[in-house]
Amino acid sequence: MLLAIVWQSRGPILQLLVIYIILCTVPLGLGTYLLFAPRRAGNFLNEAFAIFPSVEPEETLKKLFYRLLGVGFMAVSVFYGYQIYVSLGRPIARNLR
Repeated sequence: MLLAIVWQSRGPILQLLVIYIILCTVPLGLGTYLLFAPRRAGNFLNEAFAIFPSVEPEETLKKLFYRLLGVGFMAVSVFYGYQIYVSLGRPIARNLR
């Protein structure tokens, strides 16, 4: 409810910032989770969607796959952050000089 009030009362700049924050933090959080807890994350994805294989403690290849997937999600988050900086941060900083 509070988010809806803030969302409607502020201008489009705040709405854009909220969308960009969500775009950067969701892949970063998911990537961190996959990187540090690949067995738990793999079993969660197996139970939730039933398209990913379950991960047993001795299956190192599946854990490596989930860790690499986590690194990929973190790279996507960094890429989004850099693109936001290039498209918004540089022009604003250039105009403020």
